[in-house]
Amino acid sequence: MLMTAVFIPLIAALASITPPVQLASQTSPVPSPMPSIVAAPTPFASPMHFDALVSAGHEGRPASCAHFKHKCNLGAAGERQWTPVVADEVARDLRAKGFTVAREPADFDGTFDVKAAVFIHFDGSGTPCSTGASIGYHDPGSVPAARAWRALYSHYFPYHFMTDNFTTNLSNYYGFRQVHASAGALVIELGEVTCPSERAWLASRLKWEGDLIAQFIEDLIANPPKGAANDQRR
Repeated sequence: MLMTAVFIPLIAALASITPPVQLASQTSPVPSPMPSIVAAPTPFASPMHFDALVSAGHEGRPASCAHFKHKCNLGAAGERQWTPVVADEVARDLRAKGFTVAREPADFDGTFDVKAAVFIHFDGSGTPCSTGASIGYHDPGSVPAARAWRALYSHYFPYHFMTDNFTTNLSNYYGFRQVHASAGALVIELGEVTCPSERAWLASRLKWEGDLIAQFIEDLIANPPKGAANDQRR
């Protein structure tokens, strides 16, 4: 899939990035502390404004499940431990560069008006090694951002990349209802954790993944692609 011209410099700039190779003893990051229970959603007179929203898939569950009406699954084995590691690094990197970031768990209150939104996940399958990385979006305005992420991540990711929105859980992701993202809102599944070789590749690169997503968001905000998203909320 071709990337819009504006993102070509990003690929060139990042081509020199070499994913770190960690020792086996370093491949199991310490799980982040469980966040406090999230309150039930309440109407907001106006959305909260940030440059970016970064959500860690399944983080805070099952404690938060009773307080929200949407589907509340617990993710693939280990996913709840990994997504916060990646999301925290995205937020840290962006904040260090002066961006304002709403760093949210899986279930959160309120609505947000941002320039870019990412919901970080890993995939799991009952048939190991049958999926891979994937991208989800609800609004056609997020297609340019999806193309840009696919072009960037596939430069490094050595496993299968699924077609966009290959499940309705991706295209109808509940978080999209709470976000207006002018440059795009994406669910990013970084790979399949139920595939042993893929899981090992991902495990040694969690913070690198976060830095790569942060660089992607930085460029997306600085150079929003033509045809970028309008209102994501439904």
